[in-house]
Amino acid sequence: MGGSSSQQAKPVHKEQTELSNRHESIIKTVTVPPTIFATKDEFVRIWFSWKNDFFVYLKNIDKAEDKKQMWGFMLLNRMGPIGQEIHRTFHFYGEDKNTLDIDILIKKFDLYCLYRDNKRGNKNIDEYIHELKSFAIARNYIDPTRIVKDKIIQDMSSQQFTGKAALLIESKGEKLIPYLQSLNLYHITLFWKQCEDLMTQKIDEIPKQNFQQNSTYAKSATTESTSMEQNQNQCTTIWGHQCQLCFPKLCCVHCSKHCKQFNYYTDNYKDKYIYDCTKCGMSHIRSRCPAYGELCIKCNKKNHFSKMCRVPVVINCSKCGMNHAISKCPAYGQICRHCNKLNHLEEKCRLAKCV
Repeated sequence: MGGSSSQQAKPVHKEQTELSNRHESIIKTVTVPPTIFATKDEFVRIWFSWKNDFFVYLKNIDKAEDKKQMWGFMLLNRMGPIGQEIHRTFHFYGEDKNTLDIDILIKKFDLYCLYRDNKRGNKNIDEYIHELKSFAIARNYIDPTRIVKDKIIQDMSSQQFTGKAALLIESKGEKLIPYLQSLNLYHITLFWKQCEDLMTQKIDEIPKQNFQQNSTYAKSATTESTSMEQNQNQCTTIWGHQCQLCFPKLCCVHCSKHCKQFNYYTDNYKDKYIYDCTKCGMSHIRSRCPAYGELCIKCNKKNHFSKMCRVPVVINCSKCGMNHAISKCPAYGQICRHCNKLNHLEEKCRLAKCV
């Protein structure tokens, strides 16, 4: 009996040993970090699956996330020279200034993997955005709208704007990127289109009837500011035509130094300036609004930028399926052939959907 009992115990012990070994094997596979990238092509090919494995690894070695502030450093270290080389090409700005924040790094690497050096080229803005979004969807990206928004901000931050668009961008200063990040994709698109339209217009393209009046203001300011510059060790470049246009900075365009007599011009010509204009969003001489003559994309009315439009906008209208000003629905007055009723397009007809 004793021998029989001993013989039966052996298989049980053997089975327990196998289970224990299997458990240890699972732990090892989970806690082993993913391999270092060998080439950039390999990075693009396996990044998304590699990223998932890396997070599994992180959450097993730091379950309480006590060292999460080190995750970004661990990511770069684990990626090896290839990942670090790609990281050096990134630009960090606005909310994304922390170069070692894990969430920011993941977003940057996602952007690189999806689009690499893809540029807009000769495509119009709508076509380009549609292409970006379609590509993200094709790659099963979890949030296509967000990644497209990040790509547009990246493109705009490196674009050289000219003409009136340069004034609009300059007026935002360091707040440009945070401003863009605060917008949704639809409004960023409108802002980009507005900038593109303004690039075709030179700064000197102002209403002729206002030119003589503005010249008088410029001469008066120039004469008085010259005497002040002689009395004080101020910048040798006097306030002139260009300084008026880049107001409210009031900086000397040629030397990029801020004028010490900042309040002089505004104190003497308060009635000639508009601060935070409701038409363009900038501060400028009353008769030199950059939005003058501009056509708003939202409401199709002139003399204000789309971003400053106060007309309520309908997103994904139930009558036409488009985005438009509340009073500009393309379906208004249209007769649906399915139900013979007014004010909606055929593809939005509820009767047709029921059929």
